[in-house]
This record gives sequence, C-alpha cells and structure tokens, in this order.
Amino acid sequence: MTAKPATIIISSAGRRLYLIDWFREAFDALGIDGRVIVAENDPTSSSASYGDVGRSLPKYDDPDYGRELMSLVAEFDAKILISANDYELIHVHVNSGLANSLRETGVLVPGVSAAWQAGCADKLQMAQMLAAIEVPTPATVSGADDQGIDELSARADEFVVKHRFGSGSSGLRVVSADQVRQAVTEAALSAPAAGGHPGTRDDVVVQSKLPGAEYGVDIIGSLTDGGMLSGVLARRKVRMRAGETDKAVTVDAAPFARISELIAGASDLTGLIDVDVFVDDFGEASVIDINPRFGGGYPFVHLAGADVPLYYLSQAFDIEVDECWNKYELGVVSAKYESIRVTGQV
Repeated sequence: MTAKPATIIISSAGRRLYLIDWFREAFDALGIDGRVIVAENDPTSSSASYGDVGRSLPKYDDPDYGRELMSLVAEFDAKILISANDYELIHVHVNSGLANSLRETGVLVPGVSAAWQAGCADKLQMAQMLAAIEVPTPATVSGADDQGIDELSARADEFVVKHRFGSGSSGLRVVSADQVRQAVTEAALSAPAAGGHPGTRDDVVVQSKLPGAEYGVDIIGSLTDGGMLSGVLARRKVRMRAGETDKAVTVDAAPFARISELIAGASDLTGLIDVDVFVDDFGEASVIDINPRFGGGYPFVHLAGADVPLYYLSQAFDIEVDECWNKYELGVVSAKYESIRVTGQV
C-alpha cells in the first residue's frame, strides 16, 4: 500500500496564494512528500483551486460546517489546520469547541486560548486584557460610553474610531475631539455586531491616537507547548492599503521581545499571531491590535529570510531544524503587487 502524503489544511486562504506556495517549499526543504489541502466555501475564490487538493466547506456558521471539517481532516489525516479568516477562527476556537476536538485527535491547530481568541475579536476586551498583563495599549472606551469619551477628550487631541468587532481596519477613522460622537454614530451604521443584531454605538470603540511609527510584529509560539515563545519577527510599516500592509521594511525584533513574551504566556499561544504596534519617540511600544493568524505583514519577513511554514512543519512532523527559520535580513524593503488567475467558468 502506498503511504499517504503528509498533509496540512489551509482554510479560507483567500488571496494568500503565497502562503500555499511557502508551505509547499517547506515540504520540499524538509524532504517530505507533502501536500496542501485548500478548503474554501467559495469554489471560485483565488485559492480554491490552487492547492494540491481543493475541497469545498460550508461557511463557518453553517450547521454542517463542523461535521464536514472533521470529516475532511480525518479523510486526509491532516496534521495541521490553519485558517486565515477571523470569523472562522472565532467559530473554531470559541463558539464550537472544534479546535479542542481536533487537538484531541492529534491535529495541531495554531492559535490562542478561547478567552484570548474572543478578546482579539473584541477590541474593547482586548485593550482590557492587554492592560491586565501590563502590555501598553491605547486608552480604549466603547462608543456608547459618553463619560469615557469625555475623559479621553480631556487628555488627547486626536482619536481613532473603529468597529469593535471588525476586521481589517473596518470603520477606521482618525478624528478630532469635536468629531468623535458623529464619527461613532456613522461607524455604528456599518458595524458588525455580536449576536447578529444591528450595529449600535456600543459596537464601536474610541481610542486615543498614539504618536510614533507603526510596526507589524509576528509572535510565534511552539505548536506543541502552549505559551512557549519561539520567535519574534518585525517590520516597520511604510504604506497601508485596504487595512493591510502594502509596503514595509524589516527591522530588529529585539525591542518587541518583552511584550511578545507577556502576550505568548498569557494567551497560551501556539503558532503565529500578527500584532500591530506603535513605537513613540522614546521607544515605548504600545499594542493596538492582535490578529491570531498569519496576517498580511508576514510576507515582508519571509522574503527577508524568515520561514514560519518550515517551523510549523518541523513541529508537526517531529523534524529538528536549526534557528535559521526565525532569522532574517534587516533593512529589506518589500512591496505588494496585483496578480490574477482564472478560478472557474460558468
């Protein structure tokens, strides 16, 4: 009988075709006969037909999603399940218990604890959780908290208004104190809300705008030993586009080591999370957002020499690799560009 190829599943890869390529390259680098299964609920998405095998899954909120996902993992004996979709991650890690069910069968499911996964999806809760572990973060209040907004207005001149449960900088506006309440009212009209109800002012957050430069930091934890920090990768953002880093330059990650260690330990981190950080003129780093998945900034450090897919596979298939996977050249500037491929025919 021919042995099955080593297999991982990437769900909701969307436009991140490079991630599929880099896992394929990591299989080759380790000398493993491996394959990448891509699971999408839209069969004509950019990535749906790009994997070694493509499979359709129901949308994460479909009643059949969990059964179909477990069946897919069992069919291919997958060793890792990776999702690149924030809302799917909430369902897998928090709402359904699927992450723990998969882990009990030996599947590695990168992420954070259920409490931190919920916190990463709720920007108000996230600010409170970061403050509780003494990680600097901007003062944050609900858009419905008039007293809190007044207190912020007494201490700052500019504010960030954005969706509390949003993704990809949705609803983001930078406004002055006299514009905050109007901006909150307008943001609430399009705000995604917990429980599916229409957006309200409480589904918007207001933060003090931080001074300084913005950085993207990847915090990587062991896939097999939760909370154990394995690596930190960093880049300074040069240009943003549609809520995602469009151009960046790689920088030394050492200034972010302490906050990375605190977050990894408190969140029971396994795998990679993408963290947005502001650094002021005095070198003080403040966390403004956490995406518990491969984010849009990872390619900038990968192209400079880092290789998290290699690290993932080494952990999944118990192959020792040296620390080169988290080393990269500093000062490398990279920029994204557009491409297109045929994904179906009607």
